[in-house]
Amino acid sequence: MMSWRHALAAACLVVLGACTQSRGCDLDALRHYPMAQAVESRAVPLRMPDLFFPGPNKRNFDRFSLDAAGAATMRSALARGLRTFGEAERPVLLLAALDHWTSGATGLKGFFVLTDSVFLDEVLNVLDAEGLPAHAALLREGTALFGPDFGGTQAQRYARWSDGHGEIRDERLDAALDRLSERFRTLPRPLDEAVARIARSPELTAIYEPLRAGADEDDRLSFLTGGLWQCLNHYDAPAAVAARLAALPAPHARIIAVRIFEAEMLNGSVHQAFFNSSGVLAPDVAEALKAMGLPGHAAAVERGIALFPKPYPRDTQERRAFMGRQNEAFDTALGNLTGDVDDGAMHAAMIATARAADILPK
Repeated sequence: MMSWRHALAAACLVVLGACTQSRGCDLDALRHYPMAQAVESRAVPLRMPDLFFPGPNKRNFDRFSLDAAGAATMRSALARGLRTFGEAERPVLLLAALDHWTSGATGLKGFFVLTDSVFLDEVLNVLDAEGLPAHAALLREGTALFGPDFGGTQAQRYARWSDGHGEIRDERLDAALDRLSERFRTLPRPLDEAVARIARSPELTAIYEPLRAGADEDDRLSFLTGGLWQCLNHYDAPAAVAARLAALPAPHARIIAVRIFEAEMLNGSVHQAFFNSSGVLAPDVAEALKAMGLPGHAAAVERGIALFPKPYPRDTQERRAFMGRQNEAFDTALGNLTGDVDDGAMHAAMIATARAADILPK
């Protein structure tokens, strides 16, 4: 079974398309494991401090809708987490955490209305201390949009913005936050600022270069597949996806087809892998698994394909329409295939394939 880090990486890929910015189809760039990845990996616990640094007196609270007490609990957890690192590291790690908190489709808007907004003071302190006034100014401008005391609790800020069911309650606020997010995206990424500070500091370089050079194969695979995920863009029309997949060298194509399938399977099940956009690749996944020496896993995918009409419907809407007309036995049969592939062998095979082709980032 997968470790929490590898499952988290898979979840990130499913939700965001990748955990880092796209490198397009520059396969040469994907051969080098960057310092940014080492910093990002080290900052993961600080991104979710309540999970990694719980207090001695655990208090039940809804981390997705925080009142004042919940916010205090979260901030205390972040403080505990930061104390586990040396003083010189803390600013770069908090910048890396901020990069995560402000990434994704919602950008800075998401930071202001979601849980991570409770760390506003800590973020502003590090931006001021690290000489990043443009970033700090946008955060302060966004804070002012909510009125006195940052609009109250995080739960109150969210409730003012949305009803939680897709309806925006304050259109003017939403539009203003969107504009701020666009302006924030024009600034250097906080993660890049963190990397720049490491490069300028012999003390930090002495900490982080061994972490970068010593990154394990799972992290290196995650970086490779993150780039390939963006390169393939399997959410596109089937013909376009097929053309991009065919343009990749065989090892890259096999790895990304299997990685996308694995990520969806780990995020839900084999049923989910067929239902979502990833289902466009099902025949390619089966062929890739055969080439990787996993005939049993390939056979499981082929049993799933056999449940669909011939030719297999690569178009997601067509495939979903068919699935929607089936009975519970169909769903169960597709879901039961999960046990045939959820044993970690695909992950090991991807690493072996990358190693054999000398494309595992160094």
